[in-house]
Amino acid sequence: MPYDAIMIQITEQQLDTIRDLAYRKYGLYISQDKVSRLLPKLERFISHEGYSGTEELCSRLAAGDKVCLEKFSSYITTCHTYFFREPEHFRELAAEMRRSSRAFYTIWCAACSTGEEPYSIAMTLIDGGIRNFHIIASDLNRNVLAEFNRGVYHESRLAQTPPAARLRYFTPAGDDYYTINRSLRNFISIKNINLMEAVRFPELFDYVFCRNVFIYFNEESRSQAISTITANLKIGGSLFIGHAEVLLQQPDNLEKTGSSIYRRMY
Repeated sequence: MPYDAIMIQITEQQLDTIRDLAYRKYGLYISQDKVSRLLPKLERFISHEGYSGTEELCSRLAAGDKVCLEKFSSYITTCHTYFFREPEHFRELAAEMRRSSRAFYTIWCAACSTGEEPYSIAMTLIDGGIRNFHIIASDLNRNVLAEFNRGVYHESRLAQTPPAARLRYFTPAGDDYYTINRSLRNFISIKNINLMEAVRFPELFDYVFCRNVFIYFNEESRSQAISTITANLKIGGSLFIGHAEVLLQQPDNLEKTGSSIYRRMY
């Protein structure tokens, strides 16, 4: 029985192919109750890229078309975020860094989307008198990384931004948009990274943020992503996850130390 989206039809077999690929390649588990959210994304993908329909899309994906696969990840991933989301973590990070005596700190935002999280971290640290840090901000979606690089945001993304930070770091760009202060980019590097791959950085991180990402994974892909993260986290370093997230199968080398905060023990 085919599913009907607004302008496309997709069979059960085609849908299974797409869901399987999303899981195998990117760790995204699309349950049956999430199919209704997937279909409009597939429709936009097919329409914007000029494919004839779901049959051509599935053929390209099955054949390993690199361009198609890259764009596929951009269309199916969720990118809703805003500045200073769950700011308690940023304040805890700044407090811990002030208590420490390290000469320099490295931070990885492992699913940075359009950049609000790493920019919020940078603003919090700088305003707290901390400048000896660098952030690696990564995402598998190249479209959101391009938006991150542009640094232009609608005012709705700034709803939770403290007034002082808004004045200090944002410039009105017209039509309810704001440009972020480019000096913040000196503290941030942007990379395209898939957490389902065995990524290894040249140096380990003091802190890793991977928040509001695991809710899109099942236990297997969540475990794989955590393995990638902890392999790049220093012993004694901290992992921050979303407040609504729980590590059901907490690795032995992680100890919970706060609200959605874990420390690597060995």
